[in-house]
Amino acid sequence: MCRQRRGEDPAVDALAPAALIYEPKRHGGYRLVGVDHVTFKDAWDATHGAPPSLFGRNFALVGAGNRYGLDPFYQLHLWLWRPNPSGMFNDWNPKVSCRGQGDPA
Repeated sequence: MCRQRRGEDPAVDALAPAALIYEPKRHGGYRLVGVDHVTFKDAWDATHGAPPSLFGRNFALVGAGNRYGLDPFYQLHLWLWRPNPSGMFNDWNPKVSCRGQGDPA
């Protein structure tokens, strides 16, 4: 999910998301539906006084004990290629399901 390792530069770049979001297609393969910008909380907070933001939106904090098993991190989803009735920046898109692909959502 995230290529930044603890202690590395926590900078965020609108043109370099940490993860690409794909949904499985009905008859095999995957379709790109969005991106996820991520930076680890400790690294970011060490040099910044506020959460990261892009496109006028603050990143959400994902705490310890998250489903990815990662240290706390900030993240911002963007549903760029699959409209989201919950909003372009919402974490979950009710039109996208990965059920049967190892993800309960």
